Amino acid sequence: MKKIFFSPGSRSTPLIIGIERHSNIELIPVLDERSCAFLALGTSKREGIPTGVICTSGSALTHWFPAITEACHSSTPLLLFSADRPPELQDCAAGQTINQKNLFGNFVRAFHQVEIPQNDESAKNQFIRTLFLAYKQTTGINPGPVHLNFPFREPFLSHASGVHSYIDEISGNESAKELTYLDSTYEVSKHWENSDRPLIIAGQNIGPDDLLPHLGDKLIPIICDSLSQIRHTGTKSSILHYENLLRDSRFASIAIPDVILTLGPLPTSKTLRKWIDSTGAFRIIVEPRGINVDPLTSSSKNFQIGYHQIRELRVPIPEPRWGEIWEIAENEVDATLMERFSKITTLFEGKLAHLLSLHLPENAQLFTTNSMPIRDLEWFWAKMPSYRRLFGNRGVNGIDGSLGTALGIAQDSGKPNYMLCGDLAFLHDSNALLHNSHFKGNLTIFVVNNFGGGIFQHLPIAKEAEFEKCFATPQKFNLGKLCESFHISHELLDDWDSITERIKKPIQSGIRVIEIQTNRKKDKVFREDLLGIGPTTYA
Repeated sequence: MKKIFFSPGSRSTPLIIGIERHSNIELIPVLDERSCAFLALGTSKREGIPTGVICTSGSALTHWFPAITEACHSSTPLLLFSADRPPELQDCAAGQTINQKNLFGNFVRAFHQVEIPQNDESAKNQFIRTLFLAYKQTTGINPGPVHLNFPFREPFLSHASGVHSYIDEISGNESAKELTYLDSTYEVSKHWENSDRPLIIAGQNIGPDDLLPHLGDKLIPIICDSLSQIRHTGTKSSILHYENLLRDSRFASIAIPDVILTLGPLPTSKTLRKWIDSTGAFRIIVEPRGINVDPLTSSSKNFQIGYHQIRELRVPIPEPRWGEIWEIAENEVDATLMERFSKITTLFEGKLAHLLSLHLPENAQLFTTNSMPIRDLEWFWAKMPSYRRLFGNRGVNGIDGSLGTALGIAQDSGKPNYMLCGDLAFLHDSNALLHNSHFKGNLTIFVVNNFGGGIFQHLPIAKEAEFEKCFATPQKFNLGKLCESFHISHELLDDWDSITERIKKPIQSGIRVIEIQTNRKKDKVFREDLLGIGPTTYA
């Protein structure tokens, strides 16, 4: 564990002082608990190891809940340390006291009620065992949040000796054990190896090294999730513009697979999901976490193996020209979109996602919020090799906590960091800007201000009279003045050359906000036009 984000409070004094004085873990203060938890979530997403969160007793920890649900569903490790009143102050109207036991239900991998601290060897050993167990549970086969609740009596500060040896005793007592999975690669191969028209869907969690070397020179189409690292490899097998391809009825009827190997959760595309069910193809679903990630109704079989075990599967030999059907169509659509985007001069928000794909620096990290930004990324990201990392809160697909998560990803990352978000997502989490005074790193935030909820513009409700008030919910605010109040740089840009320049040149430190004002009604027409681009050549 490297970092713990905490919010101030009196009851948590023993945790804060103990860690600050007697460990090498970095403690980072965050004013409000909601932002605190999302900052920790972002750091854990980037590093893949648990980040800690500490708060005082009472309503404080209830503000963790949105981040905990995201961590639960995205399998992000978090260790949650809440302070609590001792038993004699429960159920007697003591201040800042609620029932904190099992507060987060099945959204955490485990809950541990820690005993009142005692300065004896038996209590210490039991506490050490609890910590080790909690760490295992947060980093297990299905990582996620684990909650430890600490009741403390006053006085909160102790001058007892032996604290240093106690901390030393905790560190590194046990080596990590290799994860074991329920199923065998032999069983997966039996369903996969004889496919004539195989198709792979690469979810956001599988890495290129787990899959691409194993396929060798076999041209098996790989549909890449919007956050998948495989889409950055430039391999000719990768398919990024599946939304366009599958909206073309002729291509959708020609390019029908017989077996689909799905690696992790499906992409967000409804077009893709409907097409999969319509093909009648047998689906092999590989999910290392052992959870159900299949929302479809067509025939399938689930397997729990690790992604690193994919290289043990026997690879099918596709029928002639199967891969070329997809490759030729993909390349044609990609080239057409490149040409069309080069001619768009108005401020269309989809072009921003396209330009980010072309001009983000190498090794950059981009966090994209849900609703329209993640869809623009899925639809309009250009196909080219790079070493970037893309992040999103795709566990429960909410907009809450987006800014805090992006700041957590950027904190001490040593890389150029960017965020793509809408105006409502930014406002929903603007309190996270308070972290500016303790932020170490850089973050350039592109805020698409389309004066409301752009995604609702694409739904049937947009035609109804109540739409603007009840769904679009436009907000009256001055983003420049908001940023100024947090001592954060802000620019309102209205030309693509200036926007491209800001993408190419990251700031060295601090937070920078770039606002781009668009028209969501016109953008809807733009999107429908661009997504109607299909292939003209069918291999």
